Amino acid sequence: MIPTDLTERFHPSLVKKNQSGQDYVAIDGYINRLNDVLGAMWSWQINDWKIMDAAPTKSGKPQYTAVVQGTLVVFLTDVGVISLGEDDESFLTTQKAQVARDGIGANTNFDPDTAVKSAQAEALKKACHQFGIALYLWNEAERDFVELQRQAAKNDNALKQLVVAYTQRVLELDPGTMPEKDQMMEVLDIEDLSVDNIRESLTKKGVI
Repeated sequence: MIPTDLTERFHPSLVKKNQSGQDYVAIDGYINRLNDVLGAMWSWQINDWKIMDAAPTKSGKPQYTAVVQGTLVVFLTDVGVISLGEDDESFLTTQKAQVARDGIGANTNFDPDTAVKSAQAEALKKACHQFGIALYLWNEAERDFVELQRQAAKNDNALKQLVVAYTQRVLELDPGTMPEKDQMMEVLDIEDLSVDNIRESLTKKGVI
């Protein structure tokens, strides 16, 4: 079974917006998640890549488009011991189950090396998505919650809205149901709903 920790939400500070206004997590966030959850029990292999001339910039500067295709392998629990080789040269080894997912990425840049590296990062991200990593960012309601987390980090009014939204999530309340104060204090494990207490609690929980 794939570890559920792989699909945990990222801390909101790791979720950025690109030039198109889309939420994303940088490649180091994905790699850190794989390392933190799986340790050495994963591998990434580039199966194919190519780089092509692309249309120049408006100023006439040459550009290059790179395309990278790779496979992300996640090694699961031991499934048995098998014998390899024959007679005196045989030996026992542990067989592990594994799950593989492919990803393909492309990038255009005036620097070919940057284009290839960025394409590889996108390919790895696409493979990670198939394991459920950062997949929640494809959901509009989840993106709205992330935006509220961002605002709450610096705005007290947004912080109070976040308490409501977070309590609704934890208690699995309908989004239109306003939680009681006692419910919010219980979820946050605080004695009152002062801004300082709310902020301290949500920070400890990694919500902001």
